[in-house]
Amino acid sequence: MINSRKYTLIDLFKATDNEEESQYLPLNNIEVPIIQRDYAQGRNQPEVNRIRARFLDALYTALTTPKPITLDFVYGEINDKKTLIPLDGQQRLTTLFLLHWYIARHECVEEERLGFLSKFSYATRYSAREFCKQLVANTYTPNFNTDVLSHDITDQNWMPRDWQNDPTIGAMLNMLDDIHRKFNKTDGLWQRLEEGCVSFYFLSIKQLGATDELYIKMNSRGKPLTEFEHFKAEWEGNIKEIEPKLTEEQKNNGEKTLSQTIGHKIDVAWTDLLWPYRNSGTGTAADDIIDDEFVKYFRFLADIIYCKNSIPLNSSNDIFTITKELFGSNNPHAIENVKTIERGFDCWLRLNIDIESLFGSVLTTHTTDKPRKCIVDEPVNIFVEACHNNGDIISGHRRKFPLGRTVLLYAFVYYLQHKDTIEEAQFARRIRMVSNLIKGSEYELRENNLANLIRQTEYVLDNGDIEEGYLSFNANQLIEEHEKVEWLKNNPEKEDVLCKLENHNLLQGAVRVVGLENIDLTDRFYSLFECDWALVNRALLTIGDYSQLVSWRYQIGSANNESSWKSIFKTNKEDLKETKRILIELLSRSNKFTDDVLNNIIDDYLKSTSEYDWRHYLIKYASMRPERYGMYYWEDFRESQKASYSILMMWTEKSISGRNHNIFLKALYEKTRTDYPDLSIYLGDYAYSGNGSVLELTFADKYLYFTDDKLYVCHAITNELGESQETVDIVKEIPQNEHGVDTADRVELAFSVVESLINK
Repeated sequence: MINSRKYTLIDLFKATDNEEESQYLPLNNIEVPIIQRDYAQGRNQPEVNRIRARFLDALYTALTTPKPITLDFVYGEINDKKTLIPLDGQQRLTTLFLLHWYIARHECVEEERLGFLSKFSYATRYSAREFCKQLVANTYTPNFNTDVLSHDITDQNWMPRDWQNDPTIGAMLNMLDDIHRKFNKTDGLWQRLEEGCVSFYFLSIKQLGATDELYIKMNSRGKPLTEFEHFKAEWEGNIKEIEPKLTEEQKNNGEKTLSQTIGHKIDVAWTDLLWPYRNSGTGTAADDIIDDEFVKYFRFLADIIYCKNSIPLNSSNDIFTITKELFGSNNPHAIENVKTIERGFDCWLRLNIDIESLFGSVLTTHTTDKPRKCIVDEPVNIFVEACHNNGDIISGHRRKFPLGRTVLLYAFVYYLQHKDTIEEAQFARRIRMVSNLIKGSEYELRENNLANLIRQTEYVLDNGDIEEGYLSFNANQLIEEHEKVEWLKNNPEKEDVLCKLENHNLLQGAVRVVGLENIDLTDRFYSLFECDWALVNRALLTIGDYSQLVSWRYQIGSANNESSWKSIFKTNKEDLKETKRILIELLSRSNKFTDDVLNNIIDDYLKSTSEYDWRHYLIKYASMRPERYGMYYWEDFRESQKASYSILMMWTEKSISGRNHNIFLKALYEKTRTDYPDLSIYLGDYAYSGNGSVLELTFADKYLYFTDDKLYVCHAITNELGESQETVDIVKEIPQNEHGVDTADRVELAFSVVESLINK
């Protein structure tokens, strides 16, 4: 049989009466060999910091309560000099060495009881070996009144500065700082150490051999526990503290406690559930287990619990902190929280549900011949996505598993838990409503609003309608979804057409720009936006001003940016009235749209109009349409209501400080460069801030700019004070009608002036 007696660090250096043990005890030294890695438990890394904090918590509990701790196996080779060369347990032994040293110095333990500390050393580097030697020297007593103990250590004359570059020494200093913070206010701990409150199983290499018994034992007890196994053990421990005790009758009937039930489900049913999804694609051996998948889905359910209890989401990725908060004995809802987790896992096991088929029956990633399926981003199986990505953060604070997906997944979980009251056909329509609400609620999908989003989702799934009276999803989309419910009561035969319109990528559930009363124009809408979007934009402008005011700037559709169209179409119904009128009028002009149809509409407009308002110019000149975000700025838009010709086109979406151009100077610049490619002219990229507010006619040492009704060509002179003064060389009136609208093309007029200067 293998010796499984427990030892303390002190025991290893004591004589023993056991004949077998006396072959190698007492040890003369413990030496971490050069082949071992550096001390890792003290590394300053987020994951290591969490593990270290938990280990010190466990040691603190063992030292300050009647609950001792056993730290699994330590084993290694013991040579003829009775020096232990640890093969496994190096990290634990090093931490125990540092803990014993700290408590001994903190409590002024007699030197004759501390001789074993000088027998611990590192052979990895000279610096690590000397650090251990100097640390335990009886000439050094730390200053325990300092906040950071390592500062006192590194300030000693025996501590060369370059030792701090040794990763083992750096890690030891970090560990000592944490030990100092944890144990500085406690006393009487040395006696607890001598009494054996912290122990481990110890084996020498001679005992190892190659027996099956050893192999089994080392893998079941000595193998380092994964984070998941620690979490599982702690969660089950939490449940044991809060679970109701079984009566004798229940025990006799073979009933299990809640912790036994949960433990069994984790090991069997829930493992079977997650097993097909254990590989998230990394290809590593560590990825071939369900640990990460379990924790990530558990975290999803924990977020739901936080919301239902009106508790702010725990932003920490430390699953142990979350477990303590939700399932600790201090939480009055702890039992119900456990039940919520249990139901959240069990619902996928009801009625032998095929998870892939469940999602595939109502969701798709592309337009299909079954329009009632909701179009979503990949992957369709949101459960698997949550198991692989939930809780991960990318690009600052952005979730890898977005909040909208969290809400959508919860809708499926809720449905599965209420299949006895929600029919499949009802769910298909109601999950579409939830999907539409999610797509239409970019700014409402916030963590601090998740509780309201969850509540509204439950109401939709239970009732097939919207609960009014509180904020949740986007208000415009909530109103629209309720209107669809009422409309479908009278038009059930048109549900497929409605779903098809909702599925259009530019609408994403928000059909108000077309209107339920115009649902028969769905195919025309599809054909219109299968055309060149630049032509769609121009064709719409021939009918009227369909732009939308976005704070202080106006937006029209872009040829290359679908977000511009989505932003316009998701505006509230009141502001959409004119946009909708113009769109419907365009849709009424053809049963099917092509680029040729749109070009004809545009050509007819340009030929028939004799007034040059801003729409006419944007339709005519491609250089006035950068085809980016469709954003334009009128410097006096609140007063002029876009009657002014002081118009800047923006290259950015939200900032006027980014690149921007006066549309008329830009068109004139492009036209001149096209006809006279070698001509020396210049136009800056920042018209709003001045660099670009004039077209520099470098070839003539002049510059050109527009006002609402005039064209100016000027040059600058320097007066006797050294100040630059503008001298006007040419002023041209721009022909306009009584409403201040151009009746001649100001770009063409300016171009003729430029040509006259070229020909001089």
